[in-house]
This record gives sequence, C-alpha cells and structure tokens, in this order.
Amino acid sequence: MGLTSIFRGFSALLLVLAFAMLGPFIVALIGGEEQAGAYLFGALASLFAGGGAFAASIGRRPATDFRGVLVIILLWWAVIPAFAAIPFAMQSLSYSHAYFEVVAALTTTGGWLSPTEALSSQAGILWRAELQWLGGLASLAIAAAIFIRPAFIGIDTLLPPFSRGERASFLRPLRNAVEVFFSVYAIITFVAFCSFAIAGVPAFDSMIMAMSAVASGGFVPNEQGLTGYGSGATFVMFIFMLISGANFVLIARLMRGSKGRVKDVETLAYFMIAIFVGILFWVLSGAGNVMLVGSQIFNAVSLLSTNGVIVGETPPLAVMMVTAIIGGAAVSTAGGFKILRWLVIMRRAREEIRRLIIPNGVFGQRRVANEFGVWIHFLVFTFLLAVLLAALSIGGNSFDLAATTAVAALSNTGPLIYFAEGGANGFSTFSEPLQWVLVVAMILGRLEAAVALALINRAFWRF
Repeated sequence: MGLTSIFRGFSALLLVLAFAMLGPFIVALIGGEEQAGAYLFGALASLFAGGGAFAASIGRRPATDFRGVLVIILLWWAVIPAFAAIPFAMQSLSYSHAYFEVVAALTTTGGWLSPTEALSSQAGILWRAELQWLGGLASLAIAAAIFIRPAFIGIDTLLPPFSRGERASFLRPLRNAVEVFFSVYAIITFVAFCSFAIAGVPAFDSMIMAMSAVASGGFVPNEQGLTGYGSGATFVMFIFMLISGANFVLIARLMRGSKGRVKDVETLAYFMIAIFVGILFWVLSGAGNVMLVGSQIFNAVSLLSTNGVIVGETPPLAVMMVTAIIGGAAVSTAGGFKILRWLVIMRRAREEIRRLIIPNGVFGQRRVANEFGVWIHFLVFTFLLAVLLAALSIGGNSFDLAATTAVAALSNTGPLIYFAEGGANGFSTFSEPLQWVLVVAMILGRLEAAVALALINRAFWRF
C-alpha cells in the first residue's frame, strides 16, 4: 500500500492547510479580531504535524495502489478537518461543532450550524470560503484522476488533459490532476472576483463569493443574500454557478487551446436540464410573468450545481430536492448523483423498453458497455438516503425537514435545509449525535459508492 507515500501525501495536505490559514490570520490581525492567535496556532499545529508526517515518509516510496490513494483521500475528507477545526474550536464553538463546520465547508456543502455565527467574523468567513475552494479543487482532481473511469462511471467520457499513468500508481495522476486543474480553477476564480467587483460588490465579499461559487459552495456573506448586492451580482453568480457544474475537463481543454475532440454530451445535457428545470420551476410557481423565467433558470442552475442559492419565488421543495440529487457533471465541483450516471441509466432504460416492445428485435451494439459501477452507486446512494431519512425522522423531526436535510447532506447542497419548515436555524436544529451522522453523510457524498463499500470490506484492506 506504500505507507511512506501515504505519509508524504498527508504531509503535503497539512502544509497546504497551514499555508491557507495565513489568510484568515492576516485578516483577523488587520481587523483587530481576537481570533488571530487561533489561526496562527492552527497553522503552527498543522505545520508541526506536517513536518512529523514528512519525517515518517523518509525512505523508499513504492508505487501507491488504489488502497493507498483511497487512504489519502480519506485523510483529506476526514482527518484534515480535525486540524482545520482548531481555529473555530479555540473561539466560541465546541470541537465537535467546529469539526462539523469545517467538514461542511471542505465538502462544499455550505450549510452551517448557525447562519448568523458563520457571518460573525471576517476571518471566519474567509476561512470557510477558503476551505470550500480547496474542497472544490480536491473534488475535481480526485474525480478526474481516480473515479472517472468506466468501472465507476459506466461509460468512457472526455479524457482528462494529463497522464493518469499505470494502474499500479494512483498517486502520480492525482498530483498531475491538481497541477493541471489548479491553474484553470484559479483563473476562473480570479475572473469571478473581477466580475463581482465590477458588478459593485465590495472587494472582500467579491473574493468570498468568487471562491464559493466556483467551488459550488453557495456561501453569500450577506444577511440579505444576493438581493443585498443588486441584479449585477446575481447575473455574475449565475454565470459562475453554471461553470461550477459543467465538465472541467472540457473547460481545461478549451482553455489550453485543445484542437482535438472537445464535444461533451454530458455538458450539453447539463445545459438542457437547467433550462427544462427552470421552466418547470416557473410553471409550478404560477407561470404568470414571463420575465420571471430568468430567476427560475437561475434557481435550477443553482440546485444542479449544488450551490443552493435561491432568488425570487421559492420553487416547490420536493422538486428542489430532486434537482439537487441530479447534480452536475462528473468532473465538476458539484455534488449529487452526477448527470453522466443519469445518462447511463436512461440509455439502459431505453434499451430495455425497446426489448419489451419488440423482444426479437435487433438494435445493434449496446450503447452502455460497463454499467455495473453506476448501478452500485445508485443502490448505495438510495440506501444511504433512506437510512439518513429514517435516522433524522427517528430523532423527532418532521418528515419534510428530515428528507430535506438528508438530501442536503448527501448531495452536498447545504443551503437547501433553510427552505424546509423548521430549518431556518441550519443544522443546529439537530442533536449532536445526528450532527455526526450528517458529517459522515457529507463525506460519503464526496466519495464513490464503490469506495464506500470498500471501507467496510475486510478483504479489501488485507495486505
């Protein structure tokens, strides 16, 4: 499995985290906030732990197999938050609540224990946005380097613009993915920042919304939401939420001037679904004024990209949940089930319906060659959603709140909880044991179902 390589990877993750903490530390220091020392201590603790992990990695580093890279991925989603939570834990939150906040940010879920608490400090706002941005980049790299293969996704898709190497070494393609997507991701974020600033949004708020929108986090640092910035900011948010749910392999190829094949059926389906769902929202909202179609298409894109920011009239809750479950492209910062998997399922359904109508018909070669991974993901996703719903309902919560929260956590669309009756206070509505259940759900929302099953398979971990 390559323990020295795992320690080296863990060391790199901690060093990135320590560097990222300098941002909120400087903001707190300039703003005269008492929390500045907490961020400095967190950075030093991460730096010290990273140095220890680096020392443990000295020696021969064998190729990292799938088990090894899976350990690194789990360290990122589950252990790195333990260090990232230090600044919050040294302030007004208990450690368990601080850990919850950090996981909600890192998985780009974006729902908080308390919306008011999340906006109480500029340093805290920046730390949440930075974690969302880092989580979005990690989601892109992990998907493109590890999970977007026929075994997981069912069919071939656009090949990423980097080498994925041999199957015996999974760490190198993960590093290549980070290097390739970082520049694309950073450029889009910078353009988003400039666009928000041109639209009249204050510089600090522009930075926060740029990082969050591109990462599909849905974090707006204003108690009034987007309406506090005007229509220009809403339009800019729409554009970059749309980008966040699109296929970043396609975006990277276009930005690199690729002259090869860049046609992507998944991104086309994403745009078409956004328009269809937007019109459906408009019809369900009364279909009175045609000028309101635009705001409902905004809402459709927001939910498909799992940002969860809603403007205008709120669509029916049930349809909102289904839209969030659909999700965005496979290699995007969006959560959800992913559109590419739905395309595989729809193609299989079409083939089976044809065979039911004409049993002896000849329809040519099967369009879907490897769909086992898709059905495994569908079954596990559905099962986890049902378990979450049952657990939250048993906790004494209403069915609507339990269902909305389950979808919000598993699809990483945290702001969705605010639209359920009784969810105005965020995830603090639930008891601490249920909050830990939601933490697990948010992390599983960022993992492949086959990976989730491997976690409880003893044979998989045998050396």
